[in-house]
Amino acid sequence: MGFEVIESSVLKVCKVPIQELAGFADHYYLAENANLYNSVGWGSSGLELRGLVRIIPQELERIERFMSVAKYSIAVNNCEHFANYVLHGINLSSQQHTWWKCLGAEVISLLQPVQGRRDNRNSFMSQQIAEVLNENLRQAKIERANRERFEFWKARGITVQ
Repeated sequence: MGFEVIESSVLKVCKVPIQELAGFADHYYLAENANLYNSVGWGSSGLELRGLVRIIPQELERIERFMSVAKYSIAVNNCEHFANYVLHGINLSSQQHTWWKCLGAEVISLLQPVQGRRDNRNSFMSQQIAEVLNENLRQAKIERANRERFEFWKARGITVQ
């Protein structure tokens, strides 16, 4: 899970209806294909990174900039603002211009706790650190299992390569 920096942009803005609100609001994200498996988005908990996202340096820089200055807000820093900013450099949301989307946004703003600017970076960094530590633990377990296997066969007079 993470970012792979590439030379040419492959991302597009995608959206899915928010099921809890019966289509009164949509969740926007960036992905190569219209699925959430390899995508990056923005929500009340900050950055939503799923799988491996192929991204150009300018898009990665915009993500970092957005995370460092924006606190999630359904009205001014929502998922659509994020997706449009990262991809096009424009902080824009069309959801705010229809009465039913505004109603959905109001409901969401009452139900969702939001994360502050500092929490955005801390949450993302904590996630990245946890992934590195988990990978290190996995590698250590593999090394230990291999060592125990070698010792088992060595004790029986068999050399394993």
